Amino acid sequence: MKHWRLFYGVAGVLAVVALAVSECHLAAQEQKYIYTPEGKRDPFVPLVSPAGYLINLEEEENATIRLEGIMYDPSGNSMAIINGELLKVGESINGAVVSKIEPAKIVVIKDNQKIEIELRREE
Repeated sequence: MKHWRLFYGVAGVLAVVALAVSECHLAAQEQKYIYTPEGKRDPFVPLVSPAGYLINLEEEENATIRLEGIMYDPSGNSMAIINGELLKVGESINGAVVSKIEPAKIVVIKDNQKIEIELRREE
């Protein structure tokens, strides 16, 4: 008789565990993926030209230079966040080379032109 009680007790515990696992699985299935296209390339634009050459989409998509932040270091190890990338003096992005980083602005050279970009403060 004790064996039957033990059997039913274990079976009951297993049933409760199985039910809990199935509920967790159903809850995980109900979460839906929401696609956000920001910062992603268009999947329908070809990566290779009809002649077989690779197409450089990065320059076309990110032709603008957006200064997002500055980490200024007076000793010369300053960095600027441009288009989401961390850059030092001498590094380039979208054909522009960072030539100077100041506390509130940067200077880049693009197409032999010196361009000053000031950091905008959010209000």
